[in-house]
Amino acid sequence: MSEETNKKAGTGQDESPPDNPLAEWLRLQRSLAEKNNIALTTLSRDGAAIGGIENDNSICRTLRISAEHASMCAAECGKAFSTAFAAGHPVEYRCHAGLQCFAIPIDLQDNQLVILGGRAFTSTSDYSNFLDRHSGLEQVATGECLKSVKFADPRGLREAAALIGSSAARSLRVEDAGNARLVESDASSSEMLDARREIVYLRDQLESRKQSFNQFYEFLRTVASTLDSQQTYEAVLTKFSEMMGAERCSLMILNEESNELALEAALGARLDSTLPIRVKLGDPIAGAVLASGDAMLVRDTDVDARMPRLHPGRYKTKSFISFPIALGLRKVGVVNLTDRIGGAPYDVDDLALLELMSPHLALIIDRTEWHRKAEMYQRMSLTDPLTGLPNRRYLEDRLFEEVERSKRYGTPLSFMIIDVDHFKTYNDVYGHTNADRVLSQTALILRGSIRAIDMSARFAGDEFCIVLPETEPEDAVRIAERIRVATSQTEYHSELGDLMGQVTISVGISSFGASRQSPLAIIETADRALYQAKTRGRNCVAVYEDGANSVAALRAEG
Repeated sequence: MSEETNKKAGTGQDESPPDNPLAEWLRLQRSLAEKNNIALTTLSRDGAAIGGIENDNSICRTLRISAEHASMCAAECGKAFSTAFAAGHPVEYRCHAGLQCFAIPIDLQDNQLVILGGRAFTSTSDYSNFLDRHSGLEQVATGECLKSVKFADPRGLREAAALIGSSAARSLRVEDAGNARLVESDASSSEMLDARREIVYLRDQLESRKQSFNQFYEFLRTVASTLDSQQTYEAVLTKFSEMMGAERCSLMILNEESNELALEAALGARLDSTLPIRVKLGDPIAGAVLASGDAMLVRDTDVDARMPRLHPGRYKTKSFISFPIALGLRKVGVVNLTDRIGGAPYDVDDLALLELMSPHLALIIDRTEWHRKAEMYQRMSLTDPLTGLPNRRYLEDRLFEEVERSKRYGTPLSFMIIDVDHFKTYNDVYGHTNADRVLSQTALILRGSIRAIDMSARFAGDEFCIVLPETEPEDAVRIAERIRVATSQTEYHSELGDLMGQVTISVGISSFGASRQSPLAIIETADRALYQAKTRGRNCVAVYEDGANSVAALRAEG
């Protein structure tokens, strides 16, 4: 059938001859697929789809173009025609993705067709298993292949298949509808009415699930754009609150090192004051839920025997859900929901919806936590653990950026190297621990003496550096002198509280200029200025001068 003919059939324009039963069936097929929320297509003898696939499952579309899974799709749905006619009656099968499908053979006088349909998950466990097995697919991680996932209960799917078989037999004018074995050809009008009522009920249930899943898919798209953990978790709870009708909800994530659940995000009035911040795995309530892997649905806290006798919280309702989140066999966290809008208790349908969403939430949490750990390790690799200042690696990157900015915009840039005078003495006299206290205290002075756009860093040993963007050498000298005075006037105490004597520093300053167009040149000339400050008695500031490649030293007064 041509694309144009199919397009007209889909829009209701009946330009096909009125006695064309195939065209009539293809129009009806589209309506049945949409109303029953299942995929439907009609296959010719060679296995090709006639008129396309109506309401196709997005998972099937993804797997059919996957190099890894296309062959399995072909082995299952691709052989549906021959399988159905070999059996001589409709066949049901579950594909490798866990989707339930059916194939109905239709034997026309001059042609043979097979109606292939279903492609729906009939349980949340099948859906969870699919996500676990195929989490490596990029389209699963991004949610792209989950746009139009189909769900149906087994009985409803069989009834939908029966209606489709009967409808196809009538539309294609097959006298013997018994070849479908899904409806009786002599079904009474009352039986047909009951079947139609059942289909309407099934359609409503499927539509409700579809809407819920579409909501959650939209949510997936919003959180996929950010890796900020706080924003992500707040977005998760906002969506859960909306979908579950909960005024208060919280997300707790398992710290595998401490074996504790930590409260990561919470929504609801004064929720942070009524929930523990940390819960040991196995402790009531969230800890026990995650340890067992079983959700806890409480309709009334006053009569539920599982409820521990805890201090009552300021809750509006007596019903709540505590739901475990897992990624395969790995425990991830717990979602807690309470104070349902309207006051009705939570029920098993709410648990079913959480089961649907929890695999996605597990993937989101896993991605977010890995990103947070990566950021932490990145910060650790760029931070000096003793002083908390950026280390030399970060300093050199930052200095390079500032040098390039000065080249591009012609802005001034100054740089200083700071050395603690006679630092070895503190090691020898007071010990390494107290000498480290000298460095830590000096780092605090540096951090408190510069602007937000400046950066102080630990260079090596007892040496520190400061990058001063948009700063002329004269201004850098005044800043250095202020730091020098502050250091000499600060009391440094040992671990036991004893004074360790006056601490002084020497400072060497260089700046971006015609002869210093690289970070290396600036560092080397600042180091030469620092050497001059030391040789001239220490506790002073020295500046590398441009003209004669000389160093001017400013001796501290008093």
